[in-house]
Amino acid sequence: MNTFVGIDLGTTNSAICSYDGSETRIWKSPQQNDVTPSAIYIDRRGNKQIGFNAYNMAPHSPDNAATLFKRLMGTSTPVNLPAVKISMTPEQCSAEILKVLFGYMPEEIRNNPDTGTVITVPAAFNQMQKDATMQAASMAGLGKVSLMQEPVAAVMSVMRARNTDGMFLVYDLGGGTL
Repeated sequence: MNTFVGIDLGTTNSAICSYDGSETRIWKSPQQNDVTPSAIYIDRRGNKQIGFNAYNMAPHSPDNAATLFKRLMGTSTPVNLPAVKISMTPEQCSAEILKVLFGYMPEEIRNNPDTGTVITVPAAFNQMQKDATMQAASMAGLGKVSLMQEPVAAVMSVMRARNTDGMFLVYDLGGGTL
């Protein structure tokens, strides 16, 4: 049976789940949280923190931190960390988040060549932003990646859970986009 992976690469927080044909599972961070902050922190020695540690350290040393970089996807605007003289692309930052999320899953899922991954993107993302998201996935080493608009993924989830026809209204109350 193939396993499918779903990633919400969010502006504020990100999450990862898998579906093996019968069960959907959200993979938790080492801190046992369902979501991981989309944050990067690099200290003066070059040590990199991703997620909760980065988010918690960012207010104390904002020049060492990168947050909200998803808003820059598909642009040529660099993400600068002046305290450590590092400049990254939004795609590189997103790739770091994707690598961390993928690391939450067991090796048999991560290393299975048949594992397919869907990354959700805001409905308003243009083609350059979608291409940038695909580039981030490639930089993270993810194979067999497709993109899906967030509201489409939400409706598909509702339709899978229900056995009736009907009309559904979906709101995406995201941390960075609405």
